[in-house]
Amino acid sequence: MRILLVPIFFALSVSLNAQTASKLPLGAKPTGVPLQQGSRMDMFVTNRAIDVSQFNGIEGSPFLSEEYQQAFIKTKTGEQFNNAWIKFSTYSNEILLENASQLVALTNVDSVSYVEQPDNHEKTNIILKTGYPSIENKTAETIYQILAYHKDLQFLKYYQTKVETVKKMGMPDQKTFVTVPQYYIYSAAGKSMKRIKLNKSIIDEFQDYPNARKRATDLATNFKDEGDVIMFINGL
Repeated sequence: MRILLVPIFFALSVSLNAQTASKLPLGAKPTGVPLQQGSRMDMFVTNRAIDVSQFNGIEGSPFLSEEYQQAFIKTKTGEQFNNAWIKFSTYSNEILLENASQLVALTNVDSVSYVEQPDNHEKTNIILKTGYPSIENKTAETIYQILAYHKDLQFLKYYQTKVETVKKMGMPDQKTFVTVPQYYIYSAAGKSMKRIKLNKSIIDEFQDYPNARKRATDLATNFKDEGDVIMFINGL
């Protein structure tokens, strides 16, 4: 199966910039085929449609965001596409978009970025990236979220989403999506990947940064929250 997207012919570093998102018009449906001026280019998608009916009766969500997000996509072959309405499935670890009223999974994705602004919250740049070294049961095709970066170092998050059965006293058992985050430090210089836990021992991963311990002391944090780690890395 192929889907038509429009290439954007300018250089853009997805690790530094995200496109400004906008909401779909009321009553409109994302087509997955955004049309703009310029030539069209095919982008391969898997021939497996996503059967969303399999999620009926399961509490929670298999998606990072319930709403479609207007994203910038870069492929591993260097093609760039703007204004693609996508969802990120943390359950299947796939970038999905709608084509002919079906959800399909994109292949050959290098990176995806978009700006998310939940109600009454600040805008957040979401950067999803593949191409990291294999580790545990993950491959170069695995999608991670880049939470923070400094020079050749990246703080990554992997969303492990499973369906679990919750037993309720005096009530029917309920299936629910449960997401457990996993965190990694990637060094581009050494092309190394390491899984980490959020605790004060994280500071040991930054021995090559002279001001790291002072920065940690100034923040007065034990690094048990990902937001503290993000602030720490951004301030190095």
